[in-house]
Amino acid sequence: MNPNFKGNLLLANANVITMTNEPSAGIDSVLVKDGQIAGLGRYADLRAISKGALELDCAGKTLIPGFVDGHCHFEMTCNTAENWIAVHTPPYTSLDEIAKFLKSEVLRTRESDSWLLCRSSFAMQEKVDEKRLFSRQELDDICLERPLAVFASLHVASLNTAAFKALGLWDETSRHSEFGVVHRDIRGTPTGVVTEVFLLVPTPGTVDQFKRLVSIKARNEWNVGGTTSVYTMPETFDQAAAECDLLLNGDLSIRQRHYFILKPSDSLDAILDLARTYPSSDMIRFGGIKIFVNGCAHDGNGNPLDDIKWPQSELNALVLKVHALGLQLWMHSLNEEGVRMAGLAVQEAIRVHPAPHRHRIEHGGDYLNLADANWLRGLGIRLVTTPQFLHSTTGSLGSTHAPWRSLVDKGFHLIGGTDSTGTVPGSISVLANIKTAMTRRKGGQISGGEQRLSGLEALKMFTLWSAEGGFEDDRKGKMEIGCLGDFVLLSHDLTQISLETVDEVRVDTTVLGGEMVYDSSSVTHERGLKAKESV
Repeated sequence: MNPNFKGNLLLANANVITMTNEPSAGIDSVLVKDGQIAGLGRYADLRAISKGALELDCAGKTLIPGFVDGHCHFEMTCNTAENWIAVHTPPYTSLDEIAKFLKSEVLRTRESDSWLLCRSSFAMQEKVDEKRLFSRQELDDICLERPLAVFASLHVASLNTAAFKALGLWDETSRHSEFGVVHRDIRGTPTGVVTEVFLLVPTPGTVDQFKRLVSIKARNEWNVGGTTSVYTMPETFDQAAAECDLLLNGDLSIRQRHYFILKPSDSLDAILDLARTYPSSDMIRFGGIKIFVNGCAHDGNGNPLDDIKWPQSELNALVLKVHALGLQLWMHSLNEEGVRMAGLAVQEAIRVHPAPHRHRIEHGGDYLNLADANWLRGLGIRLVTTPQFLHSTTGSLGSTHAPWRSLVDKGFHLIGGTDSTGTVPGSISVLANIKTAMTRRKGGQISGGEQRLSGLEALKMFTLWSAEGGFEDDRKGKMEIGCLGDFVLLSHDLTQISLETVDEVRVDTTVLGGEMVYDSSSVTHERGLKAKESV
């Protein structure tokens, strides 16, 4: 953020969509003072009280609240870009191609003894000529001395011998602390494929590198796409502290709400201690706790698996403890049984300790059994969905996957999240996720077209409804007096556009707290859209 900019801005001549229940007719301009919305109405009326504000002519384009990414791994995505090796499929088409590239990387970094961490694509085995994942022996042929891991999604990886030993997973009697799957041969030796080790491998890079990546990528990738807020899961406490430092130095251009992953082996007290010292600002806040009810819900090779991390009794006890502390809980599940377990745990918690809550099931909006929807709604549980999963997963999903239309019709305010981790290049685009929610287009085909959302509903998933999912709908996701001055200016009105032309919509300008952090036609604040000082 520019420390010399006061956040005073008049956005004029816009097609304004406020995301509230109040009609937007008659509103063509928005006034921001000191970073907050101070007026909504006609240009002539607002200009009369906007002395000293920068004025931007929106030229009739569509102005909406800034995008709120309700579930992403912002820190991991930033760090992956530079400190992990990209071997996505495409552009690579075979394990052989990837192996040749990785051998060159080993030679290039031969002075190092650190981990070689590589990120490929979801269902990598279905996208390479060999139709499988790397074996341990193949990775040993690439690098024997240093730990090497090739991730095919966040939850599935292939490891070499050094990596298995470094993680303490080599022996047949080894305990996987995250209750993942280690594939072994008849002698008990790991064959290569393993699940749920992403929380066990080291986080590469220095603190200074991390700060630089966050500062640059927040502007060049998130702000460019219209995102002004992320609900995110720092990999470490040190990353969270580094982002707080960026805020103090004025080097942070995206609002963050932090949720910390609690593993079965972790202590809740450490997170609670951190929460007590957390800054309370409009830029960074502590959000709550995330747990994994299950992981990837398969064995790493695509075979279905319950993959439960907590027995129901232990899950109930943990959910009750977090609920009684007044904290929000995120519960990850990638199958129907995990969603049901999360619902049962919340049901027990509010029976024992009746209190308002906004506990969430991450991916519950994608993988629930629709027969459970009314029950979950009655419990007050929020459901999170990731539209880009239609693209990153394989096969024909149909209407049983992500039944958005059915859920919204039942009264759910679905929380939209990109779930960006670095696995899927370009997945940080909220606008792309919104378009998918409207079209349900997967490649050249329509997948479950009867579950499409309207343009307004798809926008609300990543504005008002997402902000509700983070207890911030009083300040974000809508346009009302006193809300934060965060906006996206779109080239077209998604509430009026035809599905045939939806791909033409682009982000033209992003405003954070009254400061223009992205303008498609300019790298400065004074060029591009018409700008002048109000008098």
